[in-house]
Amino acid sequence: MVRLLQAGIIAFTKLTASAVRLLATIWRWIVPPIPPPRRQHKTAQGGHRADPPTCMAMDAVEKVFVRDFKWSFRRLPYSRAGIDARAEILDSGRPTGKFLPLQIRSIPSWAEDGGDYVHRCEHNRVNYWAKHLLPVCIVIVDAHSGMMRWQRADKGSRTETESGWEVVVPAANVLDANARLCFDDAVASDQESLMRSAFALDRELMEEVQDRTTFFVWDEWGDTTAIFSNLQIYIGEGEGDERDIRIDYHLRANNLHDVMTRLFPWATYSYAAPIKEYSEEVAVHVLEVELRPEAEAYLEAEDFLVAGYPDEEEPRAPESEGYVTAQEEEAFWRSRGVSRGHRDQDV
Repeated sequence: MVRLLQAGIIAFTKLTASAVRLLATIWRWIVPPIPPPRRQHKTAQGGHRADPPTCMAMDAVEKVFVRDFKWSFRRLPYSRAGIDARAEILDSGRPTGKFLPLQIRSIPSWAEDGGDYVHRCEHNRVNYWAKHLLPVCIVIVDAHSGMMRWQRADKGSRTETESGWEVVVPAANVLDANARLCFDDAVASDQESLMRSAFALDRELMEEVQDRTTFFVWDEWGDTTAIFSNLQIYIGEGEGDERDIRIDYHLRANNLHDVMTRLFPWATYSYAAPIKEYSEEVAVHVLEVELRPEAEAYLEAEDFLVAGYPDEEEPRAPESEGYVTAQEEEAFWRSRGVSRGHRDQDV
């Protein structure tokens, strides 16, 4: 009787465990996968909340690049380099890996005489742009009229002063659909320059991802040509379940790997969960992202170059174990291509 009761209990336990596993499986299919808990950010990566005029200026500039240029627009609120966003060039909706860094500023109104505007930049930021070969473009938004004007912050258009750099923004450089060709020419196309720009622009993001559990969650739409959108980035572990970054992408690509390698060449990734499809319309990709070894080395080299050579003591030479023999002395001078007679003449 006891054995029969034990067998019944074991069977019931197994049946209950199987039911729980089945329910968990069904729940995972119904509810989109959620990455593990992570720390909560009030703003992205230590960035600052922009004031209302700046937010309105960013919205206006984004509209031109997305609506008129048919490019992507990614805000960089965490950048310490004075870059507010980057416009990402697309080819028929496909990412190319070409970026245009933007510094966006709002002013109350343009000069009444309609003349040029003098924009002032800090020394350290312009120097950073120059060192990393970033083709930064300045965009000035007139808060009163909504007019937007631009100028490249390259060597030929900036002037150094005691307090920083000045960039003259011409009144004729209106940011609208007709300005697209000017921006196409501003971005380098060689692979090395593109990689340098990608690493320099995402340096702060790379520092956040370094040694932290990070998930990229993508939505995939479409049947024939996939469209990858709604990138959500979760960084680190801890309390809170809000995403750290959301980028409103809308990118065409043959596969997600093409997107990741062009937009985030500093990252290596693997799938953290199976791809789940919902209503046969959208597939959710959950990627666990880490820094590539080259990206780790890049951050270490950047820190070394900024800090300078460390203050280290001169290493000590080992004590000599004996005198140099005549044979050793003769062999040394022969290795240096100097004969005994020549040495005697010098003396």
